[in-house]
Amino acid sequence: MSANLSLGRSRPLHHPSGLKFTTPLLVPSFSSKGFPLTRQNGKTWVARTMETTSEWLTERMLISAYDIFHEQIPTPKRLLGIPELTFIDSGGYEAGYDEDLSAVTTKEHRPKPWSPNNLTKVLDAWPERFAAVFVSYDHPARRIPLAQQLKEARKLFSRYPNQLHSFLIKPEKKPKKEKHQYLDSVLAKVMAKPQLLTGFEMIGVTEKELGSSLLERMQRIAELRLALDGVSIVAPIQVFGALDPISTCLYFLAGAEIFDGLTWLRYAYHNGMCVYRANYGALAVGLDHRDTLVDAKTMADNLNQLRTLELALRRVAHDQDLHHFPCHNELLSRSFDDLRVKLDRTKG
Repeated sequence: MSANLSLGRSRPLHHPSGLKFTTPLLVPSFSSKGFPLTRQNGKTWVARTMETTSEWLTERMLISAYDIFHEQIPTPKRLLGIPELTFIDSGGYEAGYDEDLSAVTTKEHRPKPWSPNNLTKVLDAWPERFAAVFVSYDHPARRIPLAQQLKEARKLFSRYPNQLHSFLIKPEKKPKKEKHQYLDSVLAKVMAKPQLLTGFEMIGVTEKELGSSLLERMQRIAELRLALDGVSIVAPIQVFGALDPISTCLYFLAGAEIFDGLTWLRYAYHNGMCVYRANYGALAVGLDHRDTLVDAKTMADNLNQLRTLELALRRVAHDQDLHHFPCHNELLSRSFDDLRVKLDRTKG
């Protein structure tokens, strides 16, 4: 199957609750990892940030089951606001030391215990009235064969028929060697028999584990998407940790449809790029405003930018026209051409 613009796609999805939504989905994430550890009035930085943004963040968000279990954020019943759809992440990011690609430096982090039973306790307590996507268990110190990953995920998800599920593909070996950091070997098994992924509503991969360059990560996404298409599996691909305006567009062209990440909390989106928040304050807010106001406005503006980009991606998918991208049309067009050449060479 040759690659063409049909790799970038938009389609309706249905939650068992009756909620309907349309991909691509850009999902703002929250995490206790990589942010200040100090508490104010008994609340962590991430909990206070969730309170601040609860009035604006009404469509969807991603939070970590690890953060709920370890009381870094409130339980769902105590949250000030719950959006239409909440992704409950597996906890693997917070349970380890490695940062995602958007982090500029490794900050102090002291992982706490995290087990499959901990995840189950969080998911069991999640109110059914709150539409959610549950992600399969992950821990960076635990690497198991793909067959076992699939078996455990199906057993976990069978407990929650009234929620959606995202199967997160993980490496089978601990990263003692550089090649084990990536998904190459496990994705090779998927390519050989993509029917293995039948029955999952979403298929997840972490950006950092896809490869060592943007083009390589695009190639892995495209190969996975084409393999799934070949056996009529329509489950969208979710890229964990990718929410900046450039990589999101690149991975969308490669066939991914759901994107989440922390860049909207770390940076400001400006002219299709991530910039230092203080610089954005000077450009868009004003030199005399306090940093706390700049931070709040930056997060609100970032959410608006994500909504605008999400609509643009849907127009690209509908019209098969790259000119709908709000920025970087030449870069994106050239990158997609590079991807097609890469895929043709691999196929040949």
